[in-house]
Amino acid sequence: MKSPNWSRYTPVLASAVLLMVPSAWAEQGTGGAPAIVTHSCSGCHGVDGNSQLPYIPRLAGLNAAYVEHKLASFRAAASPPVDEALSRVVRTGRASAYAGITHAATVHMVGVARAVSGEDGKAAAQWYASQMPARGQSGKPNLIEEGKSLFNNGLQSQGLLACQSCHGAAAQGSDLAPRLAGQNASYVVSQLALFRVIDPQHSPVMAAVAQHLERDQARAVAAYLQSR
Repeated sequence: MKSPNWSRYTPVLASAVLLMVPSAWAEQGTGGAPAIVTHSCSGCHGVDGNSQLPYIPRLAGLNAAYVEHKLASFRAAASPPVDEALSRVVRTGRASAYAGITHAATVHMVGVARAVSGEDGKAAAQWYASQMPARGQSGKPNLIEEGKSLFNNGLQSQGLLACQSCHGAAAQGSDLAPRLAGQNASYVVSQLALFRVIDPQHSPVMAAVAQHLERDQARAVAAYLQSR
């Protein structure tokens, strides 16, 4: 199957659909959060970064340098015109459970990244990095145990690398790899599905992992991460 143009499917491991806001919002909002957070990001991600929407990524505790890097990638990305993106959503009828991989989400995040100043983006990244991640959510013990094994050890017979080799033994992430501990399972599953179809040159390691990971295994890894 031919890989689609990467610019149409910008991943959103650090952030998803937000409202466009003026870059002039640098003053502080309620609760000490930067105004960019209270006026924009919180609608989807929550003021504390612990989104309750299953298809939206949680940002609490996410490395600030990683968030800034993702915002920069959105700022540099090409995107389809808004009218084109909207028409595709309407045609498919999927404004959907997988908002993280729709064209509309890409358009929103590219717009946000281009609308806000570097100072505002940095303030939002630092705010979310300082927030306490919510406690993990329990799930099916057998599924979580399978996911734990895949995360920690990989699976040599399928050519799967251990996720912890990049994301850390506690899934805490780094400057280059996002924190996954406590991440919404639905979001993780949708992102792994996305990595199966994007241009593998963008992220060779994740593309290879997604290609070798069975769907049931992806759900197991997601369940384990959500439980952390």
